[in-house]
Amino acid sequence: MDKKSNLKNQKKFSTDYQPTEKWTEERALSFGNDLIAWLRIDENIFFEYYLIVENDYYPELITYLSDKFQSFFKLIEKAKKIQEIKLAKNAVEKKTDANMSKFVLVNNHNWRDKSEVENKSDITLTGINLKDLVKFD
Repeated sequence: MDKKSNLKNQKKFSTDYQPTEKWTEERALSFGNDLIAWLRIDENIFFEYYLIVENDYYPELITYLSDKFQSFFKLIEKAKKIQEIKLAKNAVEKKTDANMSKFVLVNNHNWRDKSEVENKSDITLTGINLKDLVKFD
């Protein structure tokens, strides 16, 4: 079969013909719940690993499904929180490298080092008239 005749036999997108949607909300929620169940296993931390390596999905799938289904977005927020808690807990318990855990938490979970800046502006002026310091027009 040549290319032209093959194209004639294919269905074209139209208002009458629409292929079935691959990602329904039900399928997305099932995927999200499976992800959370996978994250609950002690050694599993990074949900991108589950997405890309274990299931061979494309990296943009999380964003696509989160934008499409609010219910899926909420599951991903929960998955991110589980990941954050596991990273911090494992670092404190010395199950993972604390510096690498900190790196991931800072870059992926908006953690930051607490820095305190003391703004001290005690100025003592003796024997100076304020009118000498400020010019009044």
